[in-house]
Amino acid sequence: MVLDPLLRSILGCPHCKGPLEEHEGPPPEVHCPKCLRAWPVEDGVPRMVPEQERPLTP
Repeated sequence: MVLDPLLRSILGCPHCKGPLEEHEGPPPEVHCPKCLRAWPVEDGVPRMVPEQERPLTP
């Protein structure tokens, strides 16, 4: 598990507000399956800023 369960329960995609999926990596990331975007997780903290966002290929 990449994220603390409490943190995972309150986080959502900054674009669609939908649930995120964890991917333990490497590198560890959180993904939005609806928006097809991903953000890195560093030391258990998702870096959900535009500079860190990357598109996922369908």
